[in-house]
Order: sequence, then C-alpha cells, then structure tokens
Amino acid sequence: MNAIRPLTVTVEDVCFCHWPVDAGALGRVVPDWLDVETADGDAWVTAIHHTVAGVSSFGLDLSEPAESVTVRTYVRGPDGQRGLYFFAAFTTDPVASTAGPLLRLPYQEGSLARNSLAHGRTERTLDVGGRRVLTIEYESGDGDATSAPADSLPAFFVERYRVFAEGPLGSKLVAGVGHDPWPLGTVDATVDGDLLSALSLPEPAGEPLVHYSPGNALDVAPPGPLWLD
Repeated sequence: MNAIRPLTVTVEDVCFCHWPVDAGALGRVVPDWLDVETADGDAWVTAIHHTVAGVSSFGLDLSEPAESVTVRTYVRGPDGQRGLYFFAAFTTDPVASTAGPLLRLPYQEGSLARNSLAHGRTERTLDVGGRRVLTIEYESGDGDATSAPADSLPAFFVERYRVFAEGPLGSKLVAGVGHDPWPLGTVDATVDGDLLSALSLPEPAGEPLVHYSPGNALDVAPPGPLWLD
C-alpha cells in the first residue's frame, strides 16, 4: 500500500536553467548563516520553469495544473549539510501563492506562459513588472531519461533534499524535500533574458547550462527551526 504524504507536489516538463555567478557577490545576498556552495569553480543560480501537475495533502487534491518558476541557489547550512535557498517564486496558481508564506517560498507577481511552437519545440516565458525577463525555447530529446551520476555537476544541481529559509526575527528554518532521483534527458535549448538582474542578483559569469526532466514527485515538509548542537 502506498503511503499518504502530508504534501506532495508533482511536476512535469521541467527546464533547469543554471547560470554561473561570482561566489563572493552571491554570498552578499544570502543570509550570513549560510555558505554558498560552488561547483566547477563557480557559484550557481538556477531558474526552474515547470508545470505543476498537481498538489495533494494526505491524498486530497489542492490545486489545478499551473505554470511555475522558482529561482534558487546552492548552499550549506551551519551544520554543513547541503541544501537550497530560494530567491523568488512565480506561479499561475493563486492557491500556491497564498500558501507561499507558510512554506517560506518568496512568491512574487509575474506573468508566465507556455506555448507550443513548430517542429516539436516549446517556449516558456516569464514577465516581471510588464517586462520579459526570461524566455526558454527547447526541444527534449527522444532518448530515455536517466538519473545523474553521483558527484557529477547535474547531481550537484538536482539532488537536493533540504531547503533553508529565514523566519521571523531572522530565525533559521529548514524544510525537507523527499524525491526519487531526478530523471534527466537530453535537450536542445536557448535561453534569453535578464532574470538575475531583474531580481537584483549578481550578473552571470558565463552562458547558462540547461537540464531537462520529464518530471518528478516531491514530498515537502513545512519548514521548522534549525536546531544546532
């Protein structure tokens, strides 16, 4: 019998767009109790443009399918454990944006769209303040999606099971995210826009990398206090 989860988010058609940035500059925009983690000599900021196919709690469906973008970086907490820190989130689902403060996701106003193009390509866009800040045009490959090898750069990006956040009066919070290894497939993609600048984040230090996944199910635990010995 399958276990019934407190909160499960099912995502599909997921584009991970990763920009290398200067670690020192990024460290100035994350809480000072978190350490920016680097890979291949750079810190990284990732925008994930995806479809939320459903959100359920204890087996009860809570939302309709929606488009979403989350923007995050990669950190280590005071205990040295690896995790994520979110800078922004956007969604077409009003229920999700209302629940954002509970989950400590920093939802912002934005307009998202997903359009089918010719020759099997897809375009996803994000507008903030009436301005186009992110456009991803892509076509996923025909091969099977597989999990990333351990200690690889793709695994650094996707195999994360903790989210750190700040609570009232600067309190330290951590949430757990359980999931199977992310299946990653090949993708032909182009990325355009000044998303990082629009969010007052450091400018990219190079061209973006893109990874694609057909989807995954994420079991999310609400954040609680980060207790340290």
